[in-house]
Amino acid sequence: MKKSLLKPLMVGGLILASLIFQGCTNTVKYDDTPASKTVQKDVNDDVISASAVSMLDSMMANDQVQKATKSSRPKLAVFGLINFTYDKVDLAAINGQLMSELNKSNHFRFADQGAMAKESERWKGSLYQLFEDAGSGESLATAVEADYLLVGEISNVIRTAPKQKKVYYRVTLKLLDQDSGEYIWQEQQELLKSEKNIIYGI
Repeated sequence: MKKSLLKPLMVGGLILASLIFQGCTNTVKYDDTPASKTVQKDVNDDVISASAVSMLDSMMANDQVQKATKSSRPKLAVFGLINFTYDKVDLAAINGQLMSELNKSNHFRFADQGAMAKESERWKGSLYQLFEDAGSGESLATAVEADYLLVGEISNVIRTAPKQKKVYYRVTLKLLDQDSGEYIWQEQQELLKSEKNIIYGI
């Protein structure tokens, strides 16, 4: 039992080791449409991790996911969350927690760790494309012979009002079906990072 738990965690470790450099890619979005859920509190790695893990429950309850995992354990490639901010975020811990929760669910098998490490390296210069473009996700899933790909992001979202500016972390997870080449499930949450009064839109 311990051996079965160790292997997916090693997979996550290898993938995550190649993603540490991601802080150099800063994605800031100005968005007037909030996510369905916003947590307003001091944001640390534990809060981000809890947000991501809570979305897995929604994924498991999805009709298409339940149908796919009802009588078999499809192979899942876990790329995990990509950090599109300049902020220091412990991706290894957060993505490791995602892997642990997925393993405990016993719904999936996991893509080969060596293949995932190789593909993670190949995509390190095109992370935004990998997250945004379903075709790119399909390409990665095909390369590691996975039925599904789980990929997500942490990005900054800024919203301004005449006298106030709020900055959020947006945490998103997507599940891609390799066979259809489409995202069959996705969810996002926002975590209020900071707010301040502003003058003349500054």
